[in-house]
Amino acid sequence: MTIRHIYGNLYEADYESSTHSKQVIYFITENNRVLLIDTGYEAEMEQLKAYFYEKSLIIDKVIITHYHEDHFSGLKALKKSVNNITVLGSSEFKRTLAIEYPDDFLHDSDIYPSVFCDNYEFRYGGHNIRFEKAPGHSYCSVHTIIDDSYVHVGDNLLFDTMNKAMLPLPYMSINEHIRTLEQLKGHLDKYFLGSHFSFEINKLKNRETEIDGRIAYLKLIPECNSNVEYDSIKDLFPIEFNPRWHNLILGFCEEQRAQM
Repeated sequence: MTIRHIYGNLYEADYESSTHSKQVIYFITENNRVLLIDTGYEAEMEQLKAYFYEKSLIIDKVIITHYHEDHFSGLKALKKSVNNITVLGSSEFKRTLAIEYPDDFLHDSDIYPSVFCDNYEFRYGGHNIRFEKAPGHSYCSVHTIIDDSYVHVGDNLLFDTMNKAMLPLPYMSINEHIRTLEQLKGHLDKYFLGSHFSFEINKLKNRETEIDGRIAYLKLIPECNSNVEYDSIKDLFPIEFNPRWHNLILGFCEEQRAQM
C-alpha cells in the first residue's frame, strides 16, 4: 500500500495488486479524524486501519460510492473495532443490495448509511463536499465532488493495473450508464479520482476521449449479436480497451433487452 498526498487534506491509498484493476481508497483528514471514500475489501481496510493507528488517526466517516463488494466489504473490518462511524450513501442502496446481495451481511442496521448523499453537502478537513446521483453501473452510484475541483467517479471509469481502459460495467442500465458518462463530461474542468485508478491518470489520459470511448462502446454493444468478438469491433472506438469483461457485457445486454 502506498499513501500519496493529493492536495490540502486529501490523500490516496494505492494498493499493489496482481488482479485486473487497481484498488485505490481516497481519504480526507481533519485533525485526528478521517473520512474515507469507500473501504475496499476487508483485507485492504485492515492495512489502512493499521496505517491510521500508527498515525493516531480515527476513522470518523465513510462515503460508499455504491454497494458493490469491493467498495463496502471493508466495513466488516471497521465494524469489528471502530465505534460511532457515520456511513454516507445513496438512498438507493437497498435496491442494489436486494438485487445483488440479498443475503449479505449488510442487512444489518448498524452499518447501513445513516446519512443519504442525495442533496447533502458538508465540510470536512477544510474541504467542501457534495454529491450527485450517477446510476448505470449500479442504481446507487454517486459521484463525490470536492471543492468543485475534484470528482470521485466511483466505478464509472475503470482502468486496469497498466492504466489501460477497462470496459464499462452497466450492471443496472446501459442507457443510465450512458447518461451518467455524458454528465461526467460536465466535470472535465475537475481532476478525476476513482476507486480503480490512481490520481496519475489525470496526467496520462485525455479524459474526454476516455469518456467518449466508453459511450461509443455502450451505444454499439446493444446492436451486436451475443457472440460478437471484441477484436471485430475494437477499431470503431477512439481508445483501446482491456476486453476482459466483453462477454459479461454482452450478457448484460441480453438481460436488459429481455426486460424491455
